[in-house]
Amino acid sequence: MKYQVICLALALAAPIMAEETPAGALENYQLGMRHAQGEGVPRDDARAREYLEKSAAQRHAPAQYALGWLYHEGRGVAQDDRRAFALFEQAAQAGLAEAQYMLGVMVGQGWGVEKNSQASLAWIKRAADNGHVPARQVLDSLFGGQ
Repeated sequence: MKYQVICLALALAAPIMAEETPAGALENYQLGMRHAQGEGVPRDDARAREYLEKSAAQRHAPAQYALGWLYHEGRGVAQDDRRAFALFEQAAQAGLAEAQYMLGVMVGQGWGVEKNSQASLAWIKRAADNGHVPARQVLDSLFGGQ
């Protein structure tokens, strides 16, 4: 279920990022997501990784984020939170709010990086400022909606 929510968020983000996407990056991202979800093709995480790697190499933020999830969950690759963190960070720096939130979670939990509450809060706030609803909910629960 968690992966389906992430895939929906990425599907919604893809058209926004498409205007700045290099040729081929969007197509590879879409093929990677189809293989990751088993949409119209058998689910194949290794193939998903191949397509997402191509797109991520072209700095396609949604692909970097999706690939980060594959590494975080160990789907089609060996589980590697350091690699996941690096991919989420690339997507976050490009402005993808979902990746900013995930960086906040990873830094807060110490997954793939040293635990740092201040950095965690900063990334979660940045995601909330960029319209990420779960980030806003975390801040509201911590600070009472201020």
